[in-house]
Amino acid sequence: SKRIIIYVMVLAMILCADYLYRNYIEKSDEPTLVEQILSDHGLITSQRKEDATAAVTKPKTEALPPKTASDKINTFRSGWAELPTQTQGGELLYAYHTLSNGMRNYSVGYSSKHHCPVWIAAPMHKCYEGEVKRKDNYMFDPKIAINHQTSLKRSYGDYTRGHMLASADRTITEEANDQLFYVTNIAPQIQKGFNSSNGAWNNIESLVSKQLCTDTLYVVIGCLFDKYTDVDGMEIEPKTTINRNDQKQVSVPTAYYQALLRTRSGKSGRSVMECKAEELKCAAFIVGHRSATGRKPSKREMLTIAELECLTGLEFFANVKNGLSFCVK
Repeated sequence: SKRIIIYVMVLAMILCADYLYRNYIEKSDEPTLVEQILSDHGLITSQRKEDATAAVTKPKTEALPPKTASDKINTFRSGWAELPTQTQGGELLYAYHTLSNGMRNYSVGYSSKHHCPVWIAAPMHKCYEGEVKRKDNYMFDPKIAINHQTSLKRSYGDYTRGHMLASADRTITEEANDQLFYVTNIAPQIQKGFNSSNGAWNNIESLVSKQLCTDTLYVVIGCLFDKYTDVDGMEIEPKTTINRNDQKQVSVPTAYYQALLRTRSGKSGRSVMECKAEELKCAAFIVGHRSATGRKPSKREMLTIAELECLTGLEFFANVKNGLSFCVK
């Protein structure tokens, strides 16, 4: 019996040592989730691993990479994979929101004509998740002139104040979550059957959240304002609503979409910029802006990136030059 007890003790010690090695010693050489997202964003390059976590809480100077000549023509930052191309001198106004620790939050193309965002582009990763609760403090975007925006202290007349990038996607700090309540991230949305639980748009957001991976997921969330024919043949006509806060006319989107890009494996440890076309996967989902409780995302709502570009006139993921034309349904 003593021999059995000794065998059990030795086995327990071996299992304990193996657990400690696999979970603490062995993993110390692997990049943390925080380091992966920061490195992928071009915010740190040769920073020591033990400093990566500190970079999330400690403000950084010179966190953003310098601009290049091409940035002024195509996108704001050549290293940001999620950005679509910009247009110069048009109705769109651009803002790029970063956090005090150097991480970027989201970028926006905001229409001064429609008083509504046209697209929001953002990296998505679990390192943006935390325990912060939303405060519903809707406010003007400090990076865009107020006269182009509309007050959202209360909801639109017949529509809810719908987030483009969802509040639940940025709960790491109050600063990150507060920025999602800028007017430039809010658009008129139908509540029942669309933006509510089990609504058509809410279900697409749930699908997108399931694409989060160890690598970064890049998303562009946008809306259309022209007449749109939904997949079931229903036509949605353009309309406006009078914002009851300041009486400004706000265009109501006829459709909403999400464009997605990530590595195929989800755990490559590399930027999408470094991957071959066959190592990437991308697609888009679009849904007409109408009440459709219980409508689940399917192949009917799915588009290639090329198809979405034809529909919107935008070039998505413009900084990724390694084969988005290979993306298929």
